[in-house]
Amino acid sequence: MIEMMRVDDRLIHGQVALLWSKELQLNRIIVANDRAAASEIQKNALLLAAPASIKVAVEPVDKAIKLANDPRGAKLKMLLIVNNVADLKRVVDGVQAPDDVKVDIANVGRIGGDLANKQKISETVYLTEDEVKLVREIATKAKNFVYQPLPGDTPTHFVDLLKGE
Repeated sequence: MIEMMRVDDRLIHGQVALLWSKELQLNRIIVANDRAAASEIQKNALLLAAPASIKVAVEPVDKAIKLANDPRGAKLKMLLIVNNVADLKRVVDGVQAPDDVKVDIANVGRIGGDLANKQKISETVYLTEDEVKLVREIATKAKNFVYQPLPGDTPTHFVDLLKGE
């Protein structure tokens, strides 16, 4: 079962591999990213970044959604991770998960691209106007929609971060 859906620019890295995998007691990570799935180099780098005890699938978003919905995964503890808000919207719309599944935007918008067209939401989240609209749509579907970069951080309801706009 999906334990958490997360947006993180870097996909699998130290925070995910070491901290979140232990906190959530994961045995599966599904990376939902069309570009990474098409690149053997990036796919292999992501597979190497995860702990050896956790099976990792790097799949295009549509295939990752099907994988997450496969009934054979019901007994597994899975993290589904994307690196952008548009893919998170697709995942939230497509994955059949419990109402209380954590949806976490932690790190997005700082890596690659110009920050001039982005609003600073937090120290680690910068969103365009279009992404803010998508976030608001996600918030209508995801009841446990938070900003929590690290397991030890207090989760903040993500839409509360938008109130200052």
